[in-house]
Amino acid sequence: MNKLSFLSCDRVSQIEWPCQSLAVSMHSKATEITTDFKLNSPLVIDSNTKAVEAEYIMKKAHVKLQLVLDEHSNFIGTLSFNDLNNQEIVKKVARGDVRSELRVADFMRFKAHLKSIDWATLEQTSIRSLVQTLASCTEQHILVTDNDGNTLRGLISASDVARALHLDVDLNLPVSFRLVNNAIHILDKHAA
Repeated sequence: MNKLSFLSCDRVSQIEWPCQSLAVSMHSKATEITTDFKLNSPLVIDSNTKAVEAEYIMKKAHVKLQLVLDEHSNFIGTLSFNDLNNQEIVKKVARGDVRSELRVADFMRFKAHLKSIDWATLEQTSIRSLVQTLASCTEQHILVTDNDGNTLRGLISASDVARALHLDVDLNLPVSFRLVNNAIHILDKHAA
């Protein structure tokens, strides 16, 4: 075993910064604000996970969206924190379901009902164009696909866009692409 020794920090004057950390603007490529699953592991959950457990996991990890996998680890849909909030659980219990038996599959959005944007298209699109395209979207996330729509490559979070652009948006509340577009519109008005 190596013996570790402590060094004094009195000569330290610089901080190492990531090379890729460039300033993001509305003219930057949309891929710069995309969570790319080639670089970051996706957050996944099994469709048979108990709903109350999934809610706890998402609260604890401050996660607003998870990708749902079946028993063969195939992508079958998404689960957002809004889909799984306590009110939705109470509604199902009021209809006669047993709370402890409710599963992620009872609340998730199946992939047939989801929309995505192609990675190659995002490489040619600015953040401003992306937000304008999604201006009427009340969703908090949009999926990104690759390989002619056969592979889930990543996702874009409206919160991440607002954070990257330093928009005046309360990130403690649900942030939709519509809200981000409105914040950019206000910013543009003040700049004019």
